[in-house]
Amino acid sequence: MYTVREIRDKLNAAFPFETALSYDNVGLLVGHAGKKVSKALVSLDVTHEVIREARDLGAELIVSHHPVIFRERKNVTDESYTGGVVLDLIESGVAAIALHTNYDRAEEGNNRHLALALGAKDFAVTEEGFAIEFDLEEEISLEDFKAKVKSALADRAVRSVGEGKVRRVITSCGAGISEEMILRAKETDACIVTADVKHNYASMALDLGVKIVETTHYASEWAFTEKMAKYLAESFDGVEVIVSRHNINPYA
Repeated sequence: MYTVREIRDKLNAAFPFETALSYDNVGLLVGHAGKKVSKALVSLDVTHEVIREARDLGAELIVSHHPVIFRERKNVTDESYTGGVVLDLIESGVAAIALHTNYDRAEEGNNRHLALALGAKDFAVTEEGFAIEFDLEEEISLEDFKAKVKSALADRAVRSVGEGKVRRVITSCGAGISEEMILRAKETDACIVTADVKHNYASMALDLGVKIVETTHYASEWAFTEKMAKYLAESFDGVEVIVSRHNINPYA
């Protein structure tokens, strides 16, 4: 039977923690490194509902995409949401490992999957691995492309900025947009596909004539759960790997 430490170390070798962005927090965040793992639950987020699910299943470990502890904390109490979740993990005896921006930018990570889901064949990795640029097989209207994104990601909460035709596409999962990306899209007449677009970026894009299709954060990164579950099952014989049924898109 594998320990939390052994699973953590193999994940680090496959998706190096050092490649995460400086603001990020990845790796083993809660739990005993030496604890034996018979079952592991995979989810995008660590919530009270997901912890309850792990406890009911008898899982000793949750492997999530989003870190349960993201920003530096000076205390862990039930007077904050994050503190309450961490306490819930500890009291339930469940460890938590996170693979976040190090996974997004990995060769088989979320950004690549998002691009492939939208039809990318020949593509270029830009923005240090946090964006992929490619051409659609044929030019289509923004409305038709928006429908394509909605269908490919099974996301009901899709909206857009701008108008016109789409051929060139820049994808960046999660909250990946930046001023530099909008300016690049302006230069190449590309449509950006991302999530969590702030008002200032939407306004800038509209002013510059840049098209954006905004999906939900969950939908842009949902592939993590299935792909990570497959990786864990193939890498750790004897560990039962389960994809969370309770970590769902809050906008669905």
